[in-house]
Order: sequence, then C-alpha cells, then structure tokens
Amino acid sequence: MTDRETVSLVTPAGNTVVLYSYLTGREVTELKAAQFASVKMQMSDPASKKFDAPNFDGSIVVTKELDEMKKFVVSLNDDTDNPVEKLLDLPSTEYEAVLKEVEKLKNPTTPEESTQPGSDTSQTA
Repeated sequence: MTDRETVSLVTPAGNTVVLYSYLTGREVTELKAAQFASVKMQMSDPASKKFDAPNFDGSIVVTKELDEMKKFVVSLNDDTDNPVEKLLDLPSTEYEAVLKEVEKLKNPTTPEESTQPGSDTSQTA
C-alpha cells in the first residue's frame, strides 16, 4: 500500500499533530467489530420487538473514542511512539482540539472539506 495522505494540526498550545486524512475500510471494520463485540442485547418483548441491553457499559464510548484516535494520530511533535498516550498527558484543550479534527476527518460533509484552505489543517508533502 502506498503512503497515506496526512494532515497537520497545530493545537492551541502550539503542538503539531499529524493525522491520517482518512481511515481505511479495514480500520473502520476493526473499530466496528470492537464496538459491537461488547454490546449484548436480548429481546425482552418479542411481540413489540423490544430489545434491552441490560449489561451495557457506557465506557464503550470512551474506548471507541480512544481507538479512533489511535487509528488517526500519526505523530505528536514529530514523535511517532505512542502519540495518543502522550496527547492524553497534555492539557485537555489539546486533546479536545485533536478530537474535533478527528471528528471532521471521520465525517466530512464533502470529501475535500477537511483539507480545504482555511480549515485548521494543511496537507503535508
């Protein structure tokens, strides 16, 4: 596979974060599998087709967020060794800035929107 396109983000405190500009189909499938593996449902009323998730653990939301960050974040200040772990040790505003960019990359309105001039990112060479 060829090198994947990346985008750079300078956070409010001046840290430089490099992110992949998209996830591959394989990565999205891995994220979905991990997310749904922890959700167990049962039909509580077959007549009304009502389902319950009695053992739903809300921490799946945080786990999913971290897993997505790990798929997107390539480096923090040119350091590629566990960049998300290092990002978690910075002020929360830094993490939130990167999370916001990841959300834009995950859910662009148009394919080019997240890398258009004037956005918070710029393409890397």
